[in-house]
This record gives sequence, C-alpha cells and structure tokens, in this order.
Amino acid sequence: MAPKRKSAAASASPADIKASLLGQATPQPKGAGGKKATADTTPSNPEPATAKRRKVDDAAGDKASDSVWIENAAGTSSDLASPTFQPSSIASQHPIGKPIGFDLVASVLQSVENLVGSGAGSRKKCTILLTNMLRTILYSNPKDLIPVIYILSNKVAPDYEEAQLGVGDGLVIKAMCESFGKQAKDINHTMAAGDAKDLGEVALLSRNAQKVLMLPPKLTIERVFSEMIAIANDKGKNSQTTKKDRMKKMLVASRGVEAKYIVRMLQAKLRVGIQVPTLMQAIASAFILSPPIKDAPKDSPCAMSDLRKTKSVDLAKVEERITAMEAAVKQAYSEMPNFDKVIGALMEGKDETNLAETCHISLGIPVKPMLAKPSKGIREVAERLTGKRFTGEWKYDGERAQIHVVDRENIFVYSRNSENMTEKYPDVIKVVKECLSETVQSCIIDSELVAFDQTSKKILPFQILSTRGRKNIDIDSIKVNVCLYPFDCMLCNGTPLVTETLETRRKSLWSCLKELEGKVKFAEYRNFDDLVEDDIQAFLNESIEGSCEGLMLKTLVDNASYAPSQRSLNWLKLKKDYLEGLGDSLDVVPIGAYYGKGKRTGSFGAYLLAIYDPENEEYQTICRTGTGFSDEDLQTHHSFFKEKTLQNREFNYNVNDKMVPDVWFEACQVWEIKAADLSISPVHTAALGMKASGKGIALRFPRFLRIRDDKPPEESSGPDQICDMFESQASVGKTEMDDDDM
Repeated sequence: MAPKRKSAAASASPADIKASLLGQATPQPKGAGGKKATADTTPSNPEPATAKRRKVDDAAGDKASDSVWIENAAGTSSDLASPTFQPSSIASQHPIGKPIGFDLVASVLQSVENLVGSGAGSRKKCTILLTNMLRTILYSNPKDLIPVIYILSNKVAPDYEEAQLGVGDGLVIKAMCESFGKQAKDINHTMAAGDAKDLGEVALLSRNAQKVLMLPPKLTIERVFSEMIAIANDKGKNSQTTKKDRMKKMLVASRGVEAKYIVRMLQAKLRVGIQVPTLMQAIASAFILSPPIKDAPKDSPCAMSDLRKTKSVDLAKVEERITAMEAAVKQAYSEMPNFDKVIGALMEGKDETNLAETCHISLGIPVKPMLAKPSKGIREVAERLTGKRFTGEWKYDGERAQIHVVDRENIFVYSRNSENMTEKYPDVIKVVKECLSETVQSCIIDSELVAFDQTSKKILPFQILSTRGRKNIDIDSIKVNVCLYPFDCMLCNGTPLVTETLETRRKSLWSCLKELEGKVKFAEYRNFDDLVEDDIQAFLNESIEGSCEGLMLKTLVDNASYAPSQRSLNWLKLKKDYLEGLGDSLDVVPIGAYYGKGKRTGSFGAYLLAIYDPENEEYQTICRTGTGFSDEDLQTHHSFFKEKTLQNREFNYNVNDKMVPDVWFEACQVWEIKAADLSISPVHTAALGMKASGKGIALRFPRFLRIRDDKPPEESSGPDQICDMFESQASVGKTEMDDDDM
C-alpha cells in the first residue's frame, strides 16, 4: 500500500491578500454574546500557507480521528475550531429558526484553506471546523444543512441529475467587472502579476478595495444556494445574461471572503481540499454530538447543543457511536448518492443503527460502480486468492453501463460516472425489454456495452464504440451496434442485493434476463475451487482470443458483497498486456503541449500529461508523450485543444520549470495511456515526495491508447494509485528517468 501522503499546499499569498483576509470585512467566528473571541478561543484563521508542500500528520492525522471529541469533553468553548465548542455559545449570532448568514460558511472555508501547509493534525482540524459548523446549523436552522452540504461538496444537485451551472470563466469575469467596476484587462493583470492565484482571490481583493455607501442585505446560505440552483436551471435565449445578473446580485451583496468563495463556487472549484470522506466524518460527528430534537417547540433549539454534557453519558459509547455513524453514513451515501435523502433521513431521527433501512440502493438513483484492483500477473493473483472460491470473467473492452429497470416501461442506462445515457442507447432499452424475464418487475444490472459486428458475430474495438453519437439517436439509423454483457445484479424485484455474495447475485442476474444472440450475453465465466495457475492462464488466453482485455477475478463467497464506489482487493483485473510492463493502464489529463517538428509541424508534437491529486486539488505531471497517435489522432487532438488553450498556467498545475510546455490547456479531457514501467523522477511531480524526497514518479515510454469520455478529469489516476503500481512492479528498474523516457 502507498505510504502516508505528503500533501501540496497552495502557493504563497501576497501581503495584500493577507491583509484582506484579516481585515474587518472578513467574517470571523465570535465568542458568546457577539464579542470577538479572546486569544485563547480565536478560530484558527492562521496566515495563508507559504510552504509549497505540506506533510500529513503521521502521528495522529489518521489515528483515532474521533477521539478528540471525547478527550476534550470536559471543556466548553465558543470557538468553532475547538473540539469543546458548543453551538449554544454562539446562539446570539444565529437566532433560532432564522436563515443563517453565508459568512459562516465563507469564514469556515477560509479557515480550512488556511490549514493547507499548517503541518501536523491539519486533517483533524478541518474535520473539527466542519463538524462544528454543521452542529451550529443543526442547532439554529437545520433547513440550511442540506444546502451547506452541497456547497461543501461543490455541487448543486446529485451527480446523476447532471445539474451544471453552465458558466465559463469569461462570463464570471464579466459579472465581476460589472460588480466591482473593473475591466477584464485589470483582472487578467492581477493574476498575471501574481497578486492573486485565481479569480476568487481577485474577487476578494476587488470587493475589499471597493467603497460602498450602503451594503445590500447580508447574504444567507439559503439565498446563495437558491441562486446557484437558478443559474443551473437558466436555459435558452438570453440565459447567459440572466446567469450574469444573478452572479452580480450575489457579488454586490458579498462581504469579505464571501466574494472569493462565491466565484469559486461558480467555477465549481472551491480549492480548499475538502474530500468526501472528511465531509462524511463531519456529518457523522455532528449528528452524534448534536442530535436533532424531534418536534422541537418554536423558538427552541432544533438540536442538542452537546450530547457530551448530558448527565450520566458514557463517553466511550459516544466515541463508538461516532465511529459507527461514520461507517453508516459512508455506506448510505455509497448506495444512495443523494444528500437530500441521506441528510433528510438523519434529520428524521435515523442513526447508525437504522440508517440503512431508508438509505439503500434504489431504482432510478445510480451508484458509482464497484471497481477492481489491478494485478501484475497470475502469481500475484494466486497470492491474494489462495484458499478462496473465486470466479474468472472475461474483461470486455467497452463502456460500463448500469441498467435500471424501474418497470417494464421505464428503463434507464447510466454510465460509470452516473451520466444518464438512455438517449444514447435506445437499442439497449429495446433489447432489455425483450429479454426481461416474465417474473421480473424491476432490477438494477451492472454490465458492459461493447461494439459488436452482427454479421461476423465478433466483438469490435472500443474505438468503434467511441464513434457512436451521444444524444438524439434514431434507432433505425444506428451504425454501431452493441451487445450487452451483464455480469452483476444489485437489486431484483425491489430487494437490494449488494450485501449478498456474488454467487447469490449471479443467480439473481440469470433469473432477471434471457440471452439473445448478438444482443445480450452473460459475461463468459469460469469458477475455480482451487487456484491452478495454468488454468487461469488458459482462461486468460481464451479471453484474448475472444477480443477481450483480459480477466476479472472475483471472490464468490468470502467477502463477496458488492461495494459501490470502492476499488476492492476482492475484485482483481488481469489484463492481457501485463507481460508488456505495467499491470494496468492509467488515466491521465493533458494539461499542455509542445509544438511539433518535421512531419508534425503545424500541430502539437507531444503532450504534457498529469494525474489528479484530490487531497490537494491539483494536477501533477507524470510524463510527456508523442507516441501512440495516428495521424487522425494528432489532427483530432489539435483541433480540440486549440480551443482549450490558456493564457497562463492554472494555479493548481504542479509543474517543474523544466517541463513547462509551449501551450497550456484547460483540464478538460481524460486519456488512457500505457507505459513500460514507473521510475523516480527529478522533474515530474506525480506523488512528489511519497517515494523519494523531493522527487516524483514518472512513466517510462508512455503511449496513447484512447480518450476516456466516461471520466471527468477529477477521476483520473491519483498519487496513491501511482505509488501502488510503483511498488507492485516486478522490477523497479531505474531510479531516475532519462529525458528520452519521458
């Protein structure tokens, strides 16, 4: 497994930004009675980080993450950054039942951002801040809780609703100019000069420099979130003007750091490093420490201020409950990725003991699929699966598809990224209707859609499937036919099956559908009671002859449940090309390019590729490549990316000066690539410092395979995966890369 992470920090903020952050316009948490907290209780609004890289708290950051609430249970504080905080201590600032100001959210986001680079315990401090903010909302006005959760997760709705704000940086800049009396050139100059690292900081500086005779009413959480939803819903003629006007209203009414985070919300880039696991931990802790009070009288607190202050409370049990609640919330959200429903259930009184009764896998709500761990070869598979009953399935080279049969007239197809692909595959809807068993009223099927030649009855390459249109597909004019290969069943006739064994789920799958030649075929499989390497090799060879990528090897009974959104060691993928080098391909993001020479003059000759570090919300370079492209690929990429060029490097592109490209790109596409192996690199920043001090990891001899339209850039390969692959190499090889390897 990968070691503890060393995290990147934001670049140093200039003195004027620091002054803005600490000035009177910046909302600061206060003590009881509206007085500013003393030196002992001031939240931790430290100065913005100046270190380029920060270290994770090895000693305590990942250990006993909840015990801080119990160890400090005896104290009482009005400081949001303190584990002894009580919501009742700042009740005067947030009257019961009244909309809570957006300044609370903005100040907490700033405090969390300031923790970047602060050293030991930063993750724990982040969780404390988020937990106490959620407790405050639960106590005073729980109606604001769901909007805040969406704000913290950089969303306005569940992923599967595909709600997009639909505003580019150009429109945001126009709104900023009209709100702050600026010109676009002023904003661009501020960033080019290094006075601000992004548009959010430009908004902060502009807002604080602007003199206003009379401020509009304070922004509330409710208003900001409502405006964001309205912006997402604005469609059609004049919608861009309407969106701009909505943005202006918020920016004009903003105060201090509110402007910064409003702009970042509009860009869908909060850039404070709050990840889903941290948010889940904060939700769990908040609902245990300040549980909702059912049928609370009007003008009375809506939640308990602090469970720890209850007489005869068993603190050890409180700690156990927090841990159990965190597991329950994570499981609930993995099966029902909808904050309205999960938080709504908690608000109604569900807890760690019964949340699963309400929040479980459901029709019409796609879940992120279970994923497999890559394996280096048959020997590694043998080590992991010895003594277990397991099955091997052909790994088809197509598009993951989650089929939801709500009823026989309402069937939906979702991608691995929860995108609704129903319009893209009307032929699949038709064939599923034809192949449904008579006894089946509803089901959720996990499957692979593969391009298929109906004449030769052979599987076609993924590149053929990728040429298929995406919307408004006429079923009679489809040129690329597909075959559906189902391999798992998550729900049948209303009964969730994710906790059942694969052996049981597979039987349900067979009962749901009937095969139809060239249209629907269950994934080719073979069960193994004993692990014989020659048998696995023979089945692998069969899959390759069948035009597949390799095998998926899965436990049948032991630890064989379906784990949505998780990459599990109970599913291993064994690809045909593991003998050629790395056991798996990688998903990377092009962030720049170098001009071509010779035959490639007039186009981009090579591309700078990066992985995404979700903890630090930054792109880290892993290689540059000009290999694997056909002439058509080169032309396609050049046409696409020339419209995605940037004037300056994005602040969250972590790139060594020696690798600066001729042209910068927006991070907007994912490529699948293959390489010979991984090496320690002095010039690339992927997993920087995780394997060698001051050095990253890079790919040797990378080559382009294909575009991954089913993945957003934020779901490309990450540092932990890179470290895992580096460790699992049969031979680490060179300790440093040659220039020719990049």
